[in-house]
Amino acid sequence: MKFAALALILVLSGGSCAGPPPAAVRSAAAWPAGLPIYDHVVVVVEENKDYEQVIGNPEAPYLNRTLKAEGADLTRMFAEEHHSQGNYFWLLSGSNQGVGFFDVIPRRPIAAPNLAAALLAAGRSFKGYSEDLPAIGSKANRDGLYARKHVPWASFSNLPPGSTATTSVNLRFADWPADFSELPTVAFVIPNLINDMHDGRIAEAVAAGDNWLAKNLDPYYRWAKDHNSLLIVTFDENSHGPAGLTRPAAADPRRRNRIVTLLAGARVRHGEFGEGTGVTHVNLLRTLEAMYGLPPSGSQQAHALAAGIPDDRIVTDVFLPP
Repeated sequence: MKFAALALILVLSGGSCAGPPPAAVRSAAAWPAGLPIYDHVVVVVEENKDYEQVIGNPEAPYLNRTLKAEGADLTRMFAEEHHSQGNYFWLLSGSNQGVGFFDVIPRRPIAAPNLAAALLAAGRSFKGYSEDLPAIGSKANRDGLYARKHVPWASFSNLPPGSTATTSVNLRFADWPADFSELPTVAFVIPNLINDMHDGRIAEAVAAGDNWLAKNLDPYYRWAKDHNSLLIVTFDENSHGPAGLTRPAAADPRRRNRIVTLLAGARVRHGEFGEGTGVTHVNLLRTLEAMYGLPPSGSQQAHALAAGIPDDRIVTDVFLPP
């Protein structure tokens, strides 16, 4: 019955869990000469809000009056699926790794290629900082306001699983360094279920997330502008939609899964950027892979391809040359 139910979900979603298989040999898209290769990139993932629920919302003054006002707004950014968990896997590894659409934690470790493993193999660094993670390297599914479904690196067997800040990629936000030069090449930051805007009524949830970002990430953002570094704030999915892979070109806006993504920091051009037919979590991943010359992980999902959003599209127009 479980297999039959899964098959039905896949038919209704119009695609497979993990997207099309990757090509046997692929190279990263070329990063244009003269564009920044950042010393540090911090990616913060917020939760379950429509673009219109955040942009222009007076309850989000930091996102609107600071990051959007000073940075780049990707106005046609789409999440890959509903519900939450798969989108984190797409952003890290270009696939939902077959975890399904209902936030069930993987039962077995995953050995697939991913951004973190590629950075480490290239001699660079990666850490994930999760608010309320009970201990460094913890495999807990839930602990208070911490949820492992938002922490995909905890599920990969090709990433260091240690119990100290130097031996693990799976850190607490309490381990966030006071000296930002000690940050890894790429860091993911996962607020807890209140501060990621997940829980509560829209106004209160947006305000909680915005306040948390202003308190905890603005010091890094101010530093980043003068230290060749970048802040990206994105979302996992919008606030509604049926389970399964989403359709960026759907006539019904509820099925498009449009989300907020803001980039701000050193050498970032201010403005709104539609990126042609749009971009997805996979294209944000591809941008980081291209920046650091890493091999691409996974493949763009079928409905995004059908909407004219190619697997190898990277975001370059938001960055300023020297």
